Amino acid sequence: MASNTDENNNKLADTGFISEKIKQRPINRKKLLRRTAITFFLAIIFGIVACFTFLLLQPVFSDQLYPEEKPEAISLPEENVQDELTPEEMFAVENEIAAVEAENFESAQKDQIDEAIASYSFDALDYSKMMASLKEVSTEVSRSIVTVTALSSDTNWFSESFESSGSTSGVIIATNGSNYYIALPAAAITDAETIRVTFFDGSVTTAELSLIDDVTGLSVISVKRADLSDTTRDKVSTSSLGSSNSGSLTGLPVIAVGSPLGIQGSIAYGIITSEKTALGLEDSYYKLLTTDIYGSTNGSGVIANLSGQVIGMIDMSYNSDELENHICAIGITELKSLFEDLSNGRNRAYLGIHGTTIPNDIQVSMNIPAGAYITTTEMNSPAMMAGIQSGDIITSIAGTEISSYEQLVSKLAACAPDDVISVTVLRQAPNDYVELDIDITLTSATHN
Repeated sequence: MASNTDENNNKLADTGFISEKIKQRPINRKKLLRRTAITFFLAIIFGIVACFTFLLLQPVFSDQLYPEEKPEAISLPEENVQDELTPEEMFAVENEIAAVEAENFESAQKDQIDEAIASYSFDALDYSKMMASLKEVSTEVSRSIVTVTALSSDTNWFSESFESSGSTSGVIIATNGSNYYIALPAAAITDAETIRVTFFDGSVTTAELSLIDDVTGLSVISVKRADLSDTTRDKVSTSSLGSSNSGSLTGLPVIAVGSPLGIQGSIAYGIITSEKTALGLEDSYYKLLTTDIYGSTNGSGVIANLSGQVIGMIDMSYNSDELENHICAIGITELKSLFEDLSNGRNRAYLGIHGTTIPNDIQVSMNIPAGAYITTTEMNSPAMMAGIQSGDIITSIAGTEISSYEQLVSKLAACAPDDVISVTVLRQAPNDYVELDIDITLTSATHN
């Protein structure tokens, strides 16, 4: 048995089997650390790229998935009056109205009215009721009046920073559901870093400048409705814009609201003393309304009729020396198209002319052609650069026939800055008028 065991052992030894023991490879710490660092660095790069990609593409996806609704364009209601009359037609109509009124004044009805008035005895209670009625109208108008404050940071001589401010009254002229649009003198906010608006109920928010008109010096700012509480939105209102051209306003009672006395929230009563004074501003035919209301030379706000309709924007910069402290305003009728453009951010074209319409009788007697008669041109304006002179008569613009200065202004309002318009001009020659075709490149009358 022992011999057999030895033989088997010898046989196993002859087969050549090798016994191995597997050992774990030693860890290369430097290599592991390097791979970890590379992975971490690549993760950071991936994160940065992902963030920038998200920031760049998020607005695109957001606009496609949740497109923001464009705010509606501002459109002020048209006046319920007849078509604008030429100066000579207005003169004829006024004479006709005056004749009819004089005839009625001398009728038997006058006697009846006089008797009724004479038989009634007015007392203090009647006067109190009348003033209470006026106060009610002025309060309603005040709901659309705001105080606009321009805030800016300055540095004095000692390098101490401080906040300076100036304020004026503005009027809410329109809303499109997203914003309130407020008209006010541009001088009050020219250098403002922040525009603060205080509403009728005392709530305060900030506003953004829309556009400034360089001709009138008026501007429009906007306030987001979402920035105001529901309570404030219920209390404030958009002004009702009336007409400064509907019949004769002279002698009619009006209310000055805003800061006619230079004090915010002040109110004054009076009558219109004149309404046909032309301001003589370029590319326009704005009219000045004067009143017997004694106010501040820094007054601002609006004048309204007894129906609560705004008929003029207070502007004391056009007062004569004799009326230095009497409240004056620019008629609202001619301002409506301007306010629409400023609210919608639409830049207005600038030609730089002053003109008038020659009455028909003078045209016939002096053999002057119909058209827009140019009295002066502004220095370095597009009109002057193109060669338009005082005494020229513009008979067509951009292919449209022009028979009055008012038509020229209306046609110009439909143009845009940088438009090249073709103007036909009649210029006085020794024996007759010479026709000239002039191309003019318009510039901008607005800025922001």
